Amino acid sequence: MLAVEEWAQKHNPVIAFFAISHALFAREKCKALRNVKERSIYAHKFPLPELTPWFAMYHSRKPVLAYKRLISNTSDFSNELMSLFVEFRKFEKALKRNPDKFNLNVTPQELKEAFAYWQELCSKIFEEIREDISGTPLNTEIQDKFDNALVKDELSLSFYFLVYSPCHLFYGISSTVLYRNALNRDIDAIEKLLKLDPLIIHDPEIGFQIQSIRLYGKTNDYERILAAITKQPKINYKMITDERRSIKSDHGAQIYILAKTLRYPLQVPQIRGLFDALARDYEGTLDDTDIKKPEGFDKTIKTKAATWQKIHQASEKQK
Repeated sequence: MLAVEEWAQKHNPVIAFFAISHALFAREKCKALRNVKERSIYAHKFPLPELTPWFAMYHSRKPVLAYKRLISNTSDFSNELMSLFVEFRKFEKALKRNPDKFNLNVTPQELKEAFAYWQELCSKIFEEIREDISGTPLNTEIQDKFDNALVKDELSLSFYFLVYSPCHLFYGISSTVLYRNALNRDIDAIEKLLKLDPLIIHDPEIGFQIQSIRLYGKTNDYERILAAITKQPKINYKMITDERRSIKSDHGAQIYILAKTLRYPLQVPQIRGLFDALARDYEGTLDDTDIKKPEGFDKTIKTKAATWQKIHQASEKQK
């Protein structure tokens, strides 16, 4: 039995499913950090592109269409999981703003059926984790299609995996919007773009904005922009390990808020235990090595959770 499966058996299946999904999502973000810096995905290393067609990707639908073609042979569960997770994120945001509005009026039979459904989803996610850990290969036909797609749509897919997807993961907006904001001499947007895609410094329009800041802006802003190329995408960390820990505490805080809102609170050590369980399954370590100081990690989760709840509630009062 998986360590994460043992962890799930101790908790409500609804909370277990979304807590595990959050924790896995955090691990995907951590993978993306390495992918962006190494320009690689699925053991395929993307070459440096020609700059003009690369910059054109910021205004194109080609990366998304290429990705859809690439995953056209994935399991139905992956699609179901993605749709479900998107809808639940909307529900989760509503609960953060108005936790007192949550009411669960269901019959015993409906509750029994709901639990069975969530337990089935948990079983499916455990199966996918097992396949991921075992490195179960795709069948030959699908593998050939996959490899051909990586070659045929190399430019579009490299942009999708190295810019488009990480932009949504780390910043919550599209690369097109971020690029547009940068053209308006938005310092934050330019900094984020350079952290994610250092090649963008060679884009004539972005270069013009950077030089305008050098000549007419604040010295600190110009220095901040130049330093961005050496930093990680999300926060001003130079070390990937620090960034990985920050990502996991972000999602730990979201799990904490979600469980509390749904009246099935998880203690912070239990959330840390989830990350440790996944580390045992994937890396074979006793604990998650990104969490070097458990007490500090636990404190960070509580601090972030409290801060986010205040922000959401304040935002709701202003509407």
